[in-house]
Amino acid sequence: MDIGEEPMINIEIHNDDRQRAVEILKSKNFGNRSSGFNGNYEKQYTGLIGELTVHRLLGLDPPNYNEGRIDTDVLINNKKVDIKSMLRKYDMRDSWVHNFVGYQKEIGSDVLLFININRNTKTVQICGWLDKKNFLETADFYNKGDTRTRDDKTSFKTKAPLYEIKQEKLNKLNNINDLKNI
Repeated sequence: MDIGEEPMINIEIHNDDRQRAVEILKSKNFGNRSSGFNGNYEKQYTGLIGELTVHRLLGLDPPNYNEGRIDTDVLINNKKVDIKSMLRKYDMRDSWVHNFVGYQKEIGSDVLLFININRNTKTVQICGWLDKKNFLETADFYNKGDTRTRDDKTSFKTKAPLYEIKQEKLNKLNNINDLKNI
């Protein structure tokens, strides 16, 4: 499939979600994980935009973060869904990967929902999903400190245990009804 033809839900970031994420982060810091590998402001903002967008598309009230971070981002059909959002400068491509930090694998979720946020177009792409068990069995795994080489031949040392899966391996989402039926 050509770039941009991959089935996924594309939606502009809603201004209310932007404002809500900024307000939440004025008083909350979700980057204080006991396991380490804490997210900076931009990563926390990215995660909140993904969560707020999914709640909006499902017709749900936005999450209440008064008690701090909850272990389930959203329930869909009684399944605990962990939303994993990444910020990029481009639309998602089949050969690109979604990440899942190994420190979070013990969180009690049933499904991982992957999101790409394009900072240039200010759009959220709800890319696809996998049940967590299947994800952990099929994703590529890198130990903390391993060298990870990207398709473009650049590389980096992983700062945490890291699972990666290509976009093409996810269960596709063509529309909001697909999202509601995870």
